[in-house]
Amino acid sequence: MHSVHTLNVSPTDTTTPAAGALPSGARDVLPVEAAELRGVEDALRGAFARYGYREVRTPVVEYAHQLERAESGGLDRAYRLFDEAGRVLVLRPDMTIPVARLIATRLSEHPGPIRVSYTGSSFRVPQPGKPVASEHRHAGAELVGADGPEADAEAVLLLWEALRDAGLAGARIGLGDVSVTDAVLGGLQIPVDARARLSKAAEDRDLVAWRAEAAAAEMSAPHQELLAGLPAMRGHAEVLETVARVVPEAAAACDRMVRLLGLLDQEGLHDAVLVDLGILRDWSYYSGLVIEAYAAGAALPVAQGGRYDGLATRFGTPRPAVGFSIELESLHRALAGAVARSGLDFGVVLVGGLDDRLAQAAEIRSAGVPVIALSASDRRADALAAAEGWRFVAHPDGQALRIVDRADGTEFVSMRPQEDLPSRR
Repeated sequence: MHSVHTLNVSPTDTTTPAAGALPSGARDVLPVEAAELRGVEDALRGAFARYGYREVRTPVVEYAHQLERAESGGLDRAYRLFDEAGRVLVLRPDMTIPVARLIATRLSEHPGPIRVSYTGSSFRVPQPGKPVASEHRHAGAELVGADGPEADAEAVLLLWEALRDAGLAGARIGLGDVSVTDAVLGGLQIPVDARARLSKAAEDRDLVAWRAEAAAAEMSAPHQELLAGLPAMRGHAEVLETVARVVPEAAAACDRMVRLLGLLDQEGLHDAVLVDLGILRDWSYYSGLVIEAYAAGAALPVAQGGRYDGLATRFGTPRPAVGFSIELESLHRALAGAVARSGLDFGVVLVGGLDDRLAQAAEIRSAGVPVIALSASDRRADALAAAEGWRFVAHPDGQALRIVDRADGTEFVSMRPQEDLPSRR
């Protein structure tokens, strides 16, 4: 039974929110941040396009019974409402399920493999007491109809390049594998009820609960030691070799992941990826590889994803699939530190740009430099640049401009700002 979260105000709720108040988990995005987020999205779209991923869009509202085909507990926190016929609708709680529905139903005759990308928002009811947003903006890519380590490697490589293109240097990508964990638990003959408790502990990142469950299992000392430490195992191919040696039943799943690591090594990603067998998803549709990307400055992963071979089957067209979703606001927070160090948005607040210096403003804009124009009599240039984070402030100085670079406090006079400003990027 799924709990229902309607968008209607309860008739017993007679309180009136204060002017400007927003619902729990909602927030406004102001101009500077909106521009930065748009730039990040554009960079990600460019990376997706280089690999042949074409953009699709799915509706914000879908029938609840359609998305429940994914059998995901995530729908427990979906916003629900009703159409004119009384049918239950939901605001999409994630992006992968609607894209899988689109591919399985609208592109069922496509020979494959299918490469699609998307940007959009998903909505989930915030958990009480947690300062979590209700709307999450995503950009992602899905490779459908391709199986094996080679397809997984493309997804990981594309994620790494997309983050790099967005300006995130030094991202680390953690790789887990549901099939490895399942093979270990099967090889150790862990009962179904104990497996459910272990899965819950892993999803909650509760190592104490995991180890307590492992300690209660009856098995040999080497097996118990491996099971107790499984979600904390991190490294590279040696981690998987250890697992395969102790639990031979997991050897095939481990070998697949070792082959993936080898492909990523060939692309120069050895230092960028890390095997982390503690990574599990709270969506039930993942079937193999699971992915998380991390960055300094972001408390939560900036991207998540993995392999979900069974999801398309639930919409009627079986196809293997792998993909990822980048959490744009988490990525933006990670980029914020670099923005703060480099300083400011590349643009100039131009006194006189609204009247006396109209032609000069046009010349500067034609060189690719944003111009924020003020009238010649306006005395708010410095305050405006500080409030909105623009790098340059320009005042008329005869025929020239006297320009202050707020990144380092230097000042210079320019007769040709359309050339001098771009040279200072």
